Amino acid sequence: MSHLSDLKKTVLCVLTGALTATSIMVAPFAGASAEKSASSVLAANAESAVPAPVAKGVQKLVRLLPELSSRKVVYGGDVDGPGVSGVKVSFVRAATGTAQGEDSAIFDRATGNLLQLDLVPAKMAKPAFPTDQQAKTRAQTFLTGLLAGNTYQAREVKKEEGKLTVRMVRKVNNVVFDDAYDSFVSFDAAGRLVGLRMFDGRLYETVNLAVLPSPQRVISAAQAVGKWKGQRPLELVYLLPEQEQNNQTAARLAYIVKDGVISQEHTGSALDAFSGKRLAAPVQQAQILNVTGTGEKWSAQTENEARNLLRILFKLESANLPLAVLDEKYDDGQERRFFIWGYFPESVADADKKYHIGSFPVGISQAQKHHIMLETDAKTGRLIRFVYKQADEQWSTAKTDKSRDRKGAEALLRRLVPSGSNQLRLADVGTDKYTTLVADPLIGGVPVYRIGQMKEEGMYTITVNAWTGKVEEVIVQRPDNMVFPARAKAINEQGAMERLLQAMPLELTYIHQKDRQTGAMSWKLGYDLSFRQTRSHCFCGGDVKIDTTLYVDALTGQTVVKE
Repeated sequence: MSHLSDLKKTVLCVLTGALTATSIMVAPFAGASAEKSASSVLAANAESAVPAPVAKGVQKLVRLLPELSSRKVVYGGDVDGPGVSGVKVSFVRAATGTAQGEDSAIFDRATGNLLQLDLVPAKMAKPAFPTDQQAKTRAQTFLTGLLAGNTYQAREVKKEEGKLTVRMVRKVNNVVFDDAYDSFVSFDAAGRLVGLRMFDGRLYETVNLAVLPSPQRVISAAQAVGKWKGQRPLELVYLLPEQEQNNQTAARLAYIVKDGVISQEHTGSALDAFSGKRLAAPVQQAQILNVTGTGEKWSAQTENEARNLLRILFKLESANLPLAVLDEKYDDGQERRFFIWGYFPESVADADKKYHIGSFPVGISQAQKHHIMLETDAKTGRLIRFVYKQADEQWSTAKTDKSRDRKGAEALLRRLVPSGSNQLRLADVGTDKYTTLVADPLIGGVPVYRIGQMKEEGMYTITVNAWTGKVEEVIVQRPDNMVFPARAKAINEQGAMERLLQAMPLELTYIHQKDRQTGAMSWKLGYDLSFRQTRSHCFCGGDVKIDTTLYVDALTGQTVVKE
């Protein structure tokens, strides 16, 4: 994100006029002379300092929020994401004209559309927030002044961080759009409109009505509920917290939406409004693997213990390679110890070697081109991660053997899991070059996941080079001491579905889907959980294995929603 203080370019300051009205209204400038003054300065400088569309956008905003009319407008340079990119403008109170970065807005460079508004909220000893209905009405008026042709309906009103925020939901054919098209208008404790948020300017996007499916022949809401229940969209799981606990890690028993709550632009249990079939793309089914563990404890706190662990578990000798030992402490109290063997370029410091695995210095022999890393818990020595990398060679003539890799990974799992019978949910998320097996335990038939786990991660993750058959990475994320509530205490699946629908009933929704290959946009009409009408989400970044943004607590029956 760029900041005004960082910009090394011409800055244009303009007085917006001496208007004194403080309420939100949709009206032209109160004084023609003020508009003429601002316009003349803009016209003289726009080409060198600010695009003309942005100047018009500022004038429109001042009409809607006359309190800004007495401010000096300072135009800065471009800002870039995340979620919004455009030209930043500050509204300066001080007569000196120095930009303090307090009250600001971002406008689209090409169109002048307002993309984001941030005014400093007033601090009141006795807050005088508008009522929910007043906030909805004023938010509707503000958006109507910004755009024409798009219809928005006020939904949730939420008070947080000293502001009252109204969620504005776009509607076409009396059907709501998915939440990428929603906008958020905020008011402070004095009743002033102080904020506007949206996703990447989607507020102004025009959708061709001809490409939208007609809602005339959709199944009824009651039929949708019946089909939703019949497809059993919930799964009972144990949830572990993101961070390990000091003494023992307590699991939570919960019903989650299969395949994740969020699947691109809709929740994972959304139904096609015509066929009643789930819109979620089919996912690879995991296999169930029964493994009898050897019960060996793999830990290393000293150099000798680390070398022995390599020799016994991974069949690797490290005596001929230089060793660096590093300790790191983290804000959450965890401590890690890294044992790193191998030759690195001289420019790579010991502290940075873990980021340069596979980068070898020039001039060493092929036999010396090996890197090995062990990451352990510094307090207990417990194995967390193993990495092995040898110099890249031409394996084009080698044949891949997934069966061999699978057998090798299963043999390794037997030595990593606890002693006795272990049931694992196993999936290969690798490529043609790497076999990556992710394994998650099942306790009494219920899968165990850590909150925040990505799709390519498991409690045990083993990566094998599919051409050489060598294990190149092992990650163990299973805590030592886990406690699980009894499955018998959980409410039944039917009860969980009823509780979820009571909290987040299905709602007819227009859902946009973009082809990742071609970028082409298509529209679906679906019955979606109204969850998305109460929370905003960015459908970006890596894919989580399970999405715990929304779930039903299996012991209390409470529907839990996390931001």
